[in-house]
Amino acid sequence: MDHHQYDIAIVGMGCAGSHILLQMLDHPGMKNKKILILDDFQGESLDKTWSFWEKGVGNWDSLLSAKWALGNFKTNKVDLDFPLAPYVYKKLESKDFIAFAKAKLQQHPNFTFISARVENILENEFATIKTESESFEAKLVLDSRIDKAFYKDTKAITLKQHFLGWQIKVEKDTFDPDRFVMMDYRLRDPGTTSFIYILPYSKTEALVEFTYFSPDLVEDIVYEKYLKRFINECLKTNEFEITAKEQGIIPMTTYRFEQHHSRLVHKIGTAGGWVKSSTGYSFKLSEKRAKVLVNNYLEEKPLDTGMQNSRFQFYDDIMLEVLNEHNGRGHLLFQNLYSNNPITRIFAFLDEETTLWEEIKIMIPLTSMPFIKGFFKKLF
Repeated sequence: MDHHQYDIAIVGMGCAGSHILLQMLDHPGMKNKKILILDDFQGESLDKTWSFWEKGVGNWDSLLSAKWALGNFKTNKVDLDFPLAPYVYKKLESKDFIAFAKAKLQQHPNFTFISARVENILENEFATIKTESESFEAKLVLDSRIDKAFYKDTKAITLKQHFLGWQIKVEKDTFDPDRFVMMDYRLRDPGTTSFIYILPYSKTEALVEFTYFSPDLVEDIVYEKYLKRFINECLKTNEFEITAKEQGIIPMTTYRFEQHHSRLVHKIGTAGGWVKSSTGYSFKLSEKRAKVLVNNYLEEKPLDTGMQNSRFQFYDDIMLEVLNEHNGRGHLLFQNLYSNNPITRIFAFLDEETTLWEEIKIMIPLTSMPFIKGFFKKLF
């Protein structure tokens, strides 16, 4: 069995692993460090799309597959159009981002990529990482594998953002290619927080996705039923071609993943709580946290220093409490949020960049009885 030693090993080259790798590749303080990256690149890791908002030009604009300057939110009672400026909503294919990171690491001799699945990590003086055919030693492991204890936890609130999307072509002009639809609640699965999400690519082509924020999953036939109904009843057509499909499950949870950090193994990505629990968005949050992590490492600080903001974690916990206890009323919560706040304030809030006064302005319109009960339940 071969035996190799590294300063840092990154297990998993998905969103978080790729962000960390790119931060390391660009940081002069890492040039003499030996870095190992392990990933077996299963199909699901390469067939995802990551959408996010950011102000103006970003680091990954050359890799984008689409972007939008305008947005929309709908229910049966409101139809809200909004300009996003100074933000832009952007879409990136995971395979393009990972390929970019992988190509860049090949230019650095101290960075090594191994295509292999990690079977086990043992901690002694160093961390020993075992694959089917080799073992490696590292002083630190950044591990994107979710600890099995998460799936057994019964105390944390865990909803799932689960969805099926069809990329469709229609014959007549139907979509506004400059305006994406964040949430359309006109068609819902009764008793759940469920909605349509639309990313238009032209007047006749778009990704149309039926999405749930709910505790339970559904069969594919359920998503398909609502997608067909939406296309027929809201887009006013039965004639369409499905050119691609997208499906996924993202945990939205109060579970504290950071409890699984150890002396030599630090959890990252979903496994480290890097998904915004109230929204399921992770791309920009992972970029921010990757930068913080690399700086903490070089400054010899605990790696979690500055990662979590307890105030925003509290807000997320309240949101999940309300959605969990009143899942059929989620559309009303989001209707109040979007109707009473400019989109720039909402984006800043979700990016955890608002002031306390701005947060109060957001919270006041949400103070329904379920929200108040959720607030005090989490407070005490």
